[in-house]
Amino acid sequence: MCEGLDLGMNAMSSLVTRGCVEMGKMGLLFGADVETFVGLAGVGDTFGTCLGPLSRNRQVGFRLAKGEKLEDVLNSVDGVSEGVYTALALHELIKTKVKPEVIDFKFPIISGVASILQGNITPAYGMKKLMEYPVRDENRGATGR
Repeated sequence: MCEGLDLGMNAMSSLVTRGCVEMGKMGLLFGADVETFVGLAGVGDTFGTCLGPLSRNRQVGFRLAKGEKLEDVLNSVDGVSEGVYTALALHELIKTKVKPEVIDFKFPIISGVASILQGNITPAYGMKKLMEYPVRDENRGATGR
């Protein structure tokens, strides 16, 4: 979505980095080893998804940021954009472990993406809210130590 909003590589890099930390925190919440998320299955796949020109998920985010409707995008993309369904499922799964009033604070990217996919907010508004997120140590609690 960063690319579709013309935010540049620094914004994209920041979002991917924060997303990787959030992914690790989500894994820890469900008993996974944080090391799982720093290898090929975690950040490796994330980089391919976010930066790869052939990534269907990247194409969906780009087109949503340009103002297209999710249904129209999904109907015109070759294959399945797994990230759409995964993001919505993750958001629901997190709700089973995290109080509703703190989900947006603890998992702002997953919450924001789910809200965008559900049509509740625009990508531009979601990015604005993410940039207003309080500055803090991104890694505190991310390693499980």
